[in-house]
Amino acid sequence: MEKARIELQGISKSYYSETAVTQALRKVNLSFYRGEFVAITGESGSGKSTLLNMMGGMDTFDEGEMFVDGEPTFQYDEEEWEEYRRTKIGYIFQDYSLIGHYSALDNVMSALLALGYEEEYAKKAAAQYLEQVGLAGFETHRASELSSGQKQRLSIARALAKNTDIIVADEPTGNLDSETGEQIVKLLSELSRERLVIMVTHNYEQAEPYVTRKIRIHDGQVVSDVQVNESGEESSSTQKGGAEKPETGKVQKEDAGWQHKLAFYLANRNRRTQKGRTVLFTTFLFVIAAVSFLLIGELFMNRDDYATRSYSHSTFYKEDNTRLVAKREDGKEFTKEDIEEMASLSNVEVVDPCDYANDINFYMEEDEDYKYLYGNTERRLVQFLKEDRFMMSVETLSEEDLAQGRMPEEQNEIVLYAGDSYKLDDTINTYFVAHNIWSNGAYYQTELKVVGLLREETDQVYFSGALCRMLAMNIDAGVYRIYYMYEARMDDYSMKPAMIPVVNPSLSGNDVRVSAAMGDTAPPAGPVEFHWQPYDDEGNEYGNGLTTMVNVLAEGHSSTADFMEVSQEFFDKYYHRLRPQASVYISSYAKTDSVIRALNRRGFEAISTYRLSANDYLEEKVTERLIIIGIVVFGLIALLVAELLILRSLMKIRMKDYFVLKFIGVKMPIIRKISYYEIGSYCLAAVVLTVCLMWILRIAGIPIVQDIMWYYNWVTYMVFVLYNLLLSVLTVAFFNRLLKGRLNA
Repeated sequence: MEKARIELQGISKSYYSETAVTQALRKVNLSFYRGEFVAITGESGSGKSTLLNMMGGMDTFDEGEMFVDGEPTFQYDEEEWEEYRRTKIGYIFQDYSLIGHYSALDNVMSALLALGYEEEYAKKAAAQYLEQVGLAGFETHRASELSSGQKQRLSIARALAKNTDIIVADEPTGNLDSETGEQIVKLLSELSRERLVIMVTHNYEQAEPYVTRKIRIHDGQVVSDVQVNESGEESSSTQKGGAEKPETGKVQKEDAGWQHKLAFYLANRNRRTQKGRTVLFTTFLFVIAAVSFLLIGELFMNRDDYATRSYSHSTFYKEDNTRLVAKREDGKEFTKEDIEEMASLSNVEVVDPCDYANDINFYMEEDEDYKYLYGNTERRLVQFLKEDRFMMSVETLSEEDLAQGRMPEEQNEIVLYAGDSYKLDDTINTYFVAHNIWSNGAYYQTELKVVGLLREETDQVYFSGALCRMLAMNIDAGVYRIYYMYEARMDDYSMKPAMIPVVNPSLSGNDVRVSAAMGDTAPPAGPVEFHWQPYDDEGNEYGNGLTTMVNVLAEGHSSTADFMEVSQEFFDKYYHRLRPQASVYISSYAKTDSVIRALNRRGFEAISTYRLSANDYLEEKVTERLIIIGIVVFGLIALLVAELLILRSLMKIRMKDYFVLKFIGVKMPIIRKISYYEIGSYCLAAVVLTVCLMWILRIAGIPIVQDIMWYYNWVTYMVFVLYNLLLSVLTVAFFNRLLKGRLNA
């Protein structure tokens, strides 16, 4: 005797609620065989769909046993039921259960791919199955575009593609007109010649000429089970004049690699067939990525607490957080090659070997930079109005920076941007103040000649290296004094003022000029003693130094009493132009550490002038920083919650597609991977778009983006990418948890 394909022995099933228990099936005993076309009938709620779902492995039973090909199923776990649905049962539903955005070919291919067939075979075989059910020519039509009858034929083609010996159909003609419904029943009848076909129907009259067996269910019990027609002869074709059954293709090994491959294929198919959804998801994730990019950048900006401290001008008067000061590790003087090497480093904008001069203010615009209060042309009281312009040497420029003229060759020659104010060969009266080098109130005045005009607009004026080093010499050259007004009773000079030598090109030899501002305390015209005492490494005077005679001229100069004008010859003799350190200006404070490390690797010692001078914490700035960090952290958490809620809700719209994939045999691990691949691809696209947008905004000069992007290095980008991927992974994980519960239910 032929073995039953499905055998039910004493099957019972109950559903439980808080207030009642409903028994859907009561001690059902049935056997089904190959070649049968069975119709299960009964009124609504009688249990016929429950019976079909249980035989299809979509529902469980409470009592009894179900045998499949003689094997019991009571010990089946979730994975074994999954394999049963995948390889033993083909499904046909009243609502067709197609993936609407897939083409007809894709719907059938999905079932074949789920069985492990290679894509090339699946495509060829799917076309042949479509031809078998009369859908040749509709391969590229979306399932949602087909008529009701065509959708049901497509559902049958998909069930055929699984090549199972059992097909279950739940009200397959319920949504069809009578003529189309009869065509579908006839098609199922032809399929039953080679298979077992079990159909639940509410319209038995329509199916009566074709079915071989009728089972009636009432109140969960089988009340009749009768043979009505003889089984037909087996046929190699299910459709009059239909195509031959496809040859069996090669089944791939169902390992982890195969699972990933199938999940990736289905995810990619979803992206291509739902372009509107792809745009929606990518746009949403792009918004999330853009906001997180700014928040993460802001967090890294506020990681450094130096911005919360007050700046002390005692060491470096120029407050510039992009300035580093570098020295050679061996303490030797910088060479031209050293300067070029430092300037070539990444994120280094310019290197000025005249470091000390970078803390000296200059004033050249009357009534803008300075103004006169009273006095005559020789002795006028000058008020300096602002301290935002500092010296830089022309050694930071190249010939390409000039629009006209030349580089300075003499001490008092300068290069600047002309605008409407200056032209070549103009002479400009200029004052210099060095708050942390000279005594309080000291200033130096001289005339400067414009010899070069810059191409790019800037407020910066560039001075000769000779002038920069001359004005900064008081730091490392030692102490220069003149001795006069000898007191015989003390056997010493009563006047020994320290003087800062500055060059006057019109002087020669040992002739010097002192300030007219000295008045009655000025040295007498004629010869006086000049003493130079060097500094030690700690900045203290030491040794006997050098003594010589200088000739004080009667006419005084217009700078303050701190300065003594000398000849170039005299200056060169007593002052050595050392270059012990250089100012290295970087593109952004954010690059401080990376540039310092790069300098250290090349044998230079470097410090940030800003960090060295930022001392005491300012309470209001500390509070402001903590508030910003708190807002950023809250914002990142809010983004996480928003994505979890909104994206999961959007993904739930596709819940039915996952049901379909499960019923056609796609395993749950693969279904879970589909969402990871799909959302992951949207996330990566959003991340790339965000980075591109931020670079565009940076180039366009948007301030907040420019400031933030300086803090983006490989670590920051990694945090940004991982944060967005984490959001997507968590969202998919929560969705998959929901999905698993729904599918299992």
